[in-house]
Formats: sequence, structure tokens, C-alpha cells
Amino acid sequence: MSVDPTLPIVIAQMGHAERVAHEAQAHPEMAQAAAQQAAAQALQHDRSQVQKAGESGKSEVVDERERNRQQRRALLLARRKARAAEEEEEESPDSDDDPWSGNILNIKV
Repeated sequence: MSVDPTLPIVIAQMGHAERVAHEAQAHPEMAQAAAQQAAAQALQHDRSQVQKAGESGKSEVVDERERNRQQRRALLLARRKARAAEEEEEESPDSDDDPWSGNILNIKV
């Protein structure tokens, strides 16, 4: 009698090995079921919890936005002052022709 020594036949003949093989095959299914149960419990726990308010009314994001806004305002103000100073320099030309040009004189005629 010749017997084909394939792996399933050898494992089936061994009682302890059969139990180990079954646990290895069933373990992912049991782990998935346990994970589903743990996830359901975690969701139920999260739903029962009340969200706590922070100590301050503002969050860090709002504070950062406010700082950025103030920096932009300061930069814009500095640019406007620089432009105004440049325009004043351009408006007052240095003319050496007549020192009285552009001046209003209060003289009775």
C-alpha cells in the first residue's frame, strides 16, 4: 500500500497539530470579532462623554490668526508711511530759481 504523504494528511493524523492548525486558521476571525466589539464599546464610551471646554475662550489657532493679522496691519502701516514720505519728497522740488515761488504773500495793493 502506498500512501501519498501530503501535508494535510500528515496534519490530520496528528491530534495536537490539528488543534494548532485550527486555532491558526480561526484566530484572524476571532481577532476581528474582538476588534469589532472593542470598537463598539469605544464608540459608546465616546458618545457618553461630554466634551470639556477649554479654560480660555480662544484657541491657539485663533490666537495665531490674530497675531498674523496684527503683523500684516503693522507691515501695511509701515509701507503706507514709507510711501507718504516718498511722495512728500517728490512734491517739494528743490528749485534754486526763485526762493519766493510757490509762497503766498499777504500784501495790500
